[in-house]
Order: sequence, then C-alpha cells, then structure tokens
Amino acid sequence: MRTAFVLSALLVASAWAQQPLVYNRAVVNAASFVPQGIPGGGIARGSIFSIFGNRFGPASGMQVSAFPLATTLGGVSITITQGNTTVNAIPLYASNTQVNAIMPSNAPLGMASLRVVNGAIKGNPVPVRIVDNAVGIFTATQAGVGPGILQNFVTADNQPINAPTLTAQAGQVITLYGTGLGPAPNGIDTTQPTASNLPTPVEVFVGGKSASLLYHGRSPCCAGLDQIVFQVPADAPLGCWVPVFVRTAGATVSNAVTMAIQSDTSTCSEPLNRLASAIVNGGKAGAFVAVRASTHEDIGTRSPIDVTVDYHAAILYDMKSSLFPFNAAVSLPPAGTCTTYSVAGDLLAGDLLPGGVPSARLLDAGPAFNLTGPRGARTLTSVVPPYRIGYLGGAITGNLFPGTLFLDPGAYTLSGFGGADVGAFQASLNVPQPLTWTNRDQIMTVSRSQPLTISWTGGTDQQVGIVGFGEDLPTNASTSFVCVAQQGSTSFTIPPYILSNLPATRRNILQSKSVIYFVSVPRSGATPFTASGLDAGVAMFAYINGKTVVFQ
Repeated sequence: MRTAFVLSALLVASAWAQQPLVYNRAVVNAASFVPQGIPGGGIARGSIFSIFGNRFGPASGMQVSAFPLATTLGGVSITITQGNTTVNAIPLYASNTQVNAIMPSNAPLGMASLRVVNGAIKGNPVPVRIVDNAVGIFTATQAGVGPGILQNFVTADNQPINAPTLTAQAGQVITLYGTGLGPAPNGIDTTQPTASNLPTPVEVFVGGKSASLLYHGRSPCCAGLDQIVFQVPADAPLGCWVPVFVRTAGATVSNAVTMAIQSDTSTCSEPLNRLASAIVNGGKAGAFVAVRASTHEDIGTRSPIDVTVDYHAAILYDMKSSLFPFNAAVSLPPAGTCTTYSVAGDLLAGDLLPGGVPSARLLDAGPAFNLTGPRGARTLTSVVPPYRIGYLGGAITGNLFPGTLFLDPGAYTLSGFGGADVGAFQASLNVPQPLTWTNRDQIMTVSRSQPLTISWTGGTDQQVGIVGFGEDLPTNASTSFVCVAQQGSTSFTIPPYILSNLPATRRNILQSKSVIYFVSVPRSGATPFTASGLDAGVAMFAYINGKTVVFQ
C-alpha cells in the first residue's frame, strides 16, 4: 500500500512538473504589452497576442513559415473557452517560455478562459478579456513604448523606419504597423490576407493633431498584422519624440509610440531639452534635479491634508548611440502635446516605466554632492545606491512634529567633488516662487471621456507640465500620462483619448491610486554646467503639486 501510494504521488508530481504554466496576468497584446487591467488592454479578435510562462514547448523557439497556418505548432496549442464554446488560437511562435498567437476572429467576446496545451498536457487556466478591436503599435524597443515601427515613405523602394536621424516631414506618408484592428474580413485567420480596409473606424493622432488616413487593414504579408497608412498633419509639432496614438471605434486607444518630425530631412532637434543630443547621438550626460513635491489628499481621508517632501535626484550615464534612442524620463513630448504609458505594476510605489532607466554605464562622480542655499548647506547622500536619490526634508499639515523643508525660494549652488569618471564642478539653480494651480480644489471626479482643463496663475516665467497616474491595485495595472504646456500659457486641456486608458477608480478607493500632478520648472529650463568627463550637464528645480482625484 505504502509503495503504491509513493509511486502514485511521484507520477502525479511528474505530470504536474510538466504542466504548462502561464504566469499571472501574462497574456497581452504582442505589440503594446498593455496589461488587461487597462481599458485598452483587451485582446482583439484577429490580433496577435503573447503569452508568457514556462514549460510551454520546444526549448528552441519555432516559428511558422508558410500558409495555411495551423492550430498547433511544435506540439503547442491554445484553447479559448467561454461556457460551452471552445475555439483554438493560431500559434505563430512557440518556445518554452513564450507563445505568440492569433486570437481567432470567431473568439467569444467578453471574459474567457485560456489554456496552453503541450502535447496532451493542459496548462493552468487563466482569464482573458476578448474585445472586437484594441490596437497595439509595434515599437523598436520591443517594450510597447518609445519609437514606433513607422516607415517613412520616400519611394516605393525606400521606406526607412522613422527615427531621430531619419525624420519625417509634414505631409509625408507613413506606414504604421500594429495589431488589433479587428476580425479578419472573411473570418479566416489561417490564410494569407488580402489588402482591404477593415470596417473598424480608425483615427490617428500625431502630436495631438488628426492625421488623414489612406489605408487601415491587414498587411498582405502576415496574418494578424495590421497596417495603417496616414499622412503627417501639416500642423504636427516638431521634435524627436512626437507621440502617436490610434483610436478605434471612437473609444479604444492604443499604446503611445513616438516618431521624429523635422521641417527638413535633418536629425531632429529639441531646443528646450538640453539632454536630447546626448540621448540621440550618444554621450556622457549628467542631470541634477531638486524637487519640492506636495500632494493635497482629500479623497478617502477624514479631512484634507497636504504632504510635502523635498528631495534630490541625479543621473550620470555614458549613453551609447542608438538608431532608436529613448528614455522615458528625458524623451518628453513637444510642448502642447501629451503622451501615455500603460504598464504592469504600481508606478507610484516605485515600479519603473519601461525605458525609465537607461541601459548605459553609470558614471562615477564621487561619493556625494553638496547643495547650498537660503537654509544653509546640505550634503546630498543617496538612499537607493547606486542611484543618486535622497531626502532633503518634509512637512505634513496637522502633524505634531515641526517641518524640515529645505528648498525655499532663492539661489542655490550645487557642488560636485569629482570621481573616477566625472571631475569636480559647480552649478547654479534658482528656486522661484511657486505658481498657483487655480482650479485644483474643484477637480474631484474626472470623466475620462471628457476633456480636462488645468488652469494656473503666477506669471509666465515657468514651464508647466501635467502628469497623472491611475493605478488599479487588484490587477496590478497602471497608466500614466505626461503633458507639456506651451510656454507662456495659463491653462492646458487634456484630451479624452489621453485620459481614456486610465483605469477607473474602484468603489473601494483603497484598491486604486488616482492622482494628478501640476509640475512647473523655471522657463529657462535646466541650467547647463561643465565638468571633465561629461559631454552635457544640467541642473534644475521642479515644483510638483499633486491632487488626489476619482477617475470615472
């Protein structure tokens, strides 16, 4: 009896060990990687999606090479079940840890259960949200952010992928590659597509401007792959990282990607971004920022409180040149435009945006910096080595302890004492009087389907940005938007397609984080400084004024 039991247990354990395992929340659009907890994160009928996990199939990845496609590849198949209905996805690529497949055009809409099957062994069931359309745009970073796979049409034989050194001009024809425009026209996903517009209504926004469309349908080369051909609007803004969005059926918005637009065919330029050249061309760059961040919390509290923190941060990197450079912290949208990021994780708890930390060598500038201002001198030490991020002081309204804020308005001097890579330097920065966010306290519930206007007073000597975060904790999904106002303006209106991918605040607000930040920096921007070992160095100050809200 004991022997039989042990053998039975071993057999069960062996079978379980070979069971395909799909990781939690690891079924995503293959282009955007937008999590399913985000409004635009559903898997569209006829689209290519990715599954991540373990023990899926062949150790060496296998890829389809000819039509017609089948429902099994390398012994791997995928079932989609809703009630009594089961359909099979069409695998395009299969390896031990990843499967790319086409969601069949006849898949049932709504929530369904997905399984990866290896041979005869069924994997764990995971939920998947199936929608009629939800476009993901492919990116050069293969992370769903940054430069998109957008071809500049020069001639039929010359269509390079848009990049900061391969810019587009107003009126130029662009071919965008994505997936998720909707079901195949004939409902068949296994044969080579024919070129024809799909019935799904499509809009393309380039730097906030509507683009004229020439085609929106399957790419004739590949099942599940979509092409959208458009013209760069005549009034599109110039820049290295102009945001591009696709909206389908007037409601569902894609991931944001970037393209470079210039008035001629030269490399893009960013006159107000002193670090852009080092990112585009490669180089050794350093940036220091001192920040006063204050958040007015009046959602889910017994009485409103203001939490204010002074902190400092510095980045010093040896950035290698790249055809598709991108850094979420520095690759900002042009003035008058917005971009978004939708990721798995909690951005307000410290999870990073894709591309937020450069894949470059950190430069050694010595053990610490020194900052001197109206409240004296302070040695700037890091709380998260090797990154130079630290706390300078704080205050909470109604707190019994006295405030310890350091960054009062006035002139400051930053001193670096040098290290193995960067020599000693000094830089000046100014902390101005803060602007006043005039309609802050009137913004409580934000409709994501309506424009949102932010207004301020206090002069035109500061550059303003608007940053928002919507985070859904049960699904571990976050969307952030970043908008840059025109210089000298006193208001900015955030369009609905920017707000639409923010997750709705839950009825139990402890399951959500919803906040909007009003950011201002001196209009002169970052103050340059020089140091041996650096090609570009800048120092700056920023006010961040936050307000908790409800996204509806």
